[in-house]
Amino acid sequence: MPNRRVVPHIARGLAAAWIVTTGAATALAQAPAATPTTAPAKSDVVRLVRLKLSAADLASAEAWTEDYRRDYGADATWLDARAWLARGAWMLGEKEHALAFAREVRDAIPEPKPELLIPLGAALEVEGRIRAERAGAAAGASFFKEAEKLSPDVAFRARMWKNVNRLELVGQAAPELVVGDFVGAQPPTMKALRGRPVLLFLWADGCGDCKASAPTLARIRETLAPQGLAIVAPTRLYGPGKDGTPATPDAEKADIARTLATTYAGLGDLPVPLDTETMVRYGVSATPTFVLIDRGGIVRLYAPTRLTFDALAAAIEPLLPPPAKPSS
Repeated sequence: MPNRRVVPHIARGLAAAWIVTTGAATALAQAPAATPTTAPAKSDVVRLVRLKLSAADLASAEAWTEDYRRDYGADATWLDARAWLARGAWMLGEKEHALAFAREVRDAIPEPKPELLIPLGAALEVEGRIRAERAGAAAGASFFKEAEKLSPDVAFRARMWKNVNRLELVGQAAPELVVGDFVGAQPPTMKALRGRPVLLFLWADGCGDCKASAPTLARIRETLAPQGLAIVAPTRLYGPGKDGTPATPDAEKADIARTLATTYAGLGDLPVPLDTETMVRYGVSATPTFVLIDRGGIVRLYAPTRLTFDALAAAIEPLLPPPAKPSS
């Protein structure tokens, strides 16, 4: 039976592509013969490129971006589309094409302006991963650490650290948690947690995948906390309120507290330290991010994605202290 959640998504994509194609055909029919155009509308090129890449059609995806540049120039949308070409080529195993697209985007962004950080980050991500594949994890991590210095933007820096962490954090000592500000119970420091396995659930108040993880976390806590597992849920203040308007720190903390009391009610007094640099260092550009730390303070799992109960439990159980021997 088809996945009911996937089918509508595919149908919407195909319908959207049909609408764009039909619109282009109508425009062609109405335009003078001497000036035909097949360029997508400005708002459509990234979506079309992603659709073509999902079908492993790199050539057509590239052609759409060339049509776009001819009609609209090498603007931010074009750079975003070319960055998707870099990602698509890398995923399809076309490493030289991927590098060429990535470096093209980097060369076109001499100054990392805020509106260009998404395509720049994608280009750097592709180049750094290829460096890691060819020269080793240390070379890739070094590349991303240098790239992180290009912009003070929090999301950009976190994205670069996410790639560093994917390459080298597992097996290293866990970065310290800054616990000066918090919501809920007083958070423990990493030093205070030594001797217990620790699951970090790094999240955002408005994150749908985070909220969907609440039942899994509650079940993990119910079954494994009695055996010694500690769970800490760091986050940060993001600024805009839920309606998009600026929010004061106090108002945002109140929103987080309400979310903890409702969505995460099954987790009781979950400690929630609030610190931007902690979130950056743990590479939280995608939420949720899970980090599993053993009793000696060493990272054993780094997963910047949603995880199932079975996946988490399988990673945690080997780190739990051995059961106490019954007294004779």
